[in-house]
Amino acid sequence: MSETSTAELSATEPSTTELACSLNDEEHRERRKFVRQALLPKILRTEKTASGLLLIFNKTEDLKSDVELFIELERQCCRFLHFDLKSGDTELLLTIEGPAEAKAVLSQFISGFSVNCVCVSQS
Repeated sequence: MSETSTAELSATEPSTTELACSLNDEEHRERRKFVRQALLPKILRTEKTASGLLLIFNKTEDLKSDVELFIELERQCCRFLHFDLKSGDTELLLTIEGPAEAKAVLSQFISGFSVNCVCVSQS
């Protein structure tokens, strides 16, 4: 897969950021609804990484816009997470990672995306 564009949106330094989501209950419901409708049905596969998750999608411009919107929204409420979006010829690759201190929070975050997860060795 050749890389045609890369968009990297990262969080602030984990050491200075609270390791919790800042959404209230209603905002959280709305975000989950967006993810369930716009992203989950379009995930080809997921891979658990040493410090997060890799989501792989078929590349379309509409989906790329939805993923970029998701990243921007998540950066506002979960500033301790790191998002890296790579756009290849046929696939979009979204990596979501966090610091070791946020393992419990990140695990809960990842569980929402763990459809057809292929777990990668941590060694």
